[in-house]
Amino acid sequence: MSEFVGKMQSGFKNTSSQVGLFTLKLVSGAILGLTFALIMQEVMGKAENENLIAFFFVVIVTAGAFLRIAKSWGLTAILIFDLICVLLGMVLRMYIMVAPNA
Repeated sequence: MSEFVGKMQSGFKNTSSQVGLFTLKLVSGAILGLTFALIMQEVMGKAENENLIAFFFVVIVTAGAFLRIAKSWGLTAILIFDLICVLLGMVLRMYIMVAPNA
């Protein structure tokens, strides 16, 4: 009986870590997709509610593509990717704030 309980605990630990990693990948992909969708919306110059379907399409496709690319990545690789994205975002924000009004 204790062997069965040990296997259950091991299986539960493995499953919960896989679900947590998938959730982190999904959130990272969704934020990346949201960023690309907002960029596309700004470039296209459309009104907010005009292209809602295209907006969600870009978010979902980008998140799906990121999940496909990050399929074999571990927790460390995802965290490093998120750190690089945050640092890149901060550099772009600084560039926008410093750039002259054009």
